[in-house]
Amino acid sequence: MRNSIWKVLPVFIAAMLAAVLSGCSLPGSLLDGVPHAADDQIMLRIKLDLKEDIGLLVIDHDVDGEKGSGGISNADRSMVKRDEVLYWTFDKRYYESSGDAVDLTLRFTVVTEYCDPNYDNIYPDELTVPMEKISFDAHFGESYDLKITGDRTNGYRCQLAE
Repeated sequence: MRNSIWKVLPVFIAAMLAAVLSGCSLPGSLLDGVPHAADDQIMLRIKLDLKEDIGLLVIDHDVDGEKGSGGISNADRSMVKRDEVLYWTFDKRYYESSGDAVDLTLRFTVVTEYCDPNYDNIYPDELTVPMEKISFDAHFGESYDLKITGDRTNGYRCQLAE
């Protein structure tokens, strides 16, 4: 039995090494410290510049007519920090578009206090602050920087960073 372990061990080590090395070339490589979109993704890098922490950021989107919704919150139920950078991707395989570019429309809504996320993205009205829609042509393989500013009293605004 001992001899069979020694025969399998080098193969196991080689397989593990291959798995680790392949992880170094994953889409969105962090070699420069900033995630980037893979060839089949559109990545949003959302920089918060807010006056207070928030509970949840809801993202309603329209990708060439295909609508969806999601959100970003902290799994540990803590507030999202007012100066955090958040990441959101759109994978080409989930959309009918066969082209390299799509018409992307986003509408962000801030939920000012932590609420347990739900699939319908329905939260108490007194805690939700929707923003105006933002639209632009987005290309797969590209990353886009967005900046969200404001506060719960005066409202929030999202703009595409230059």
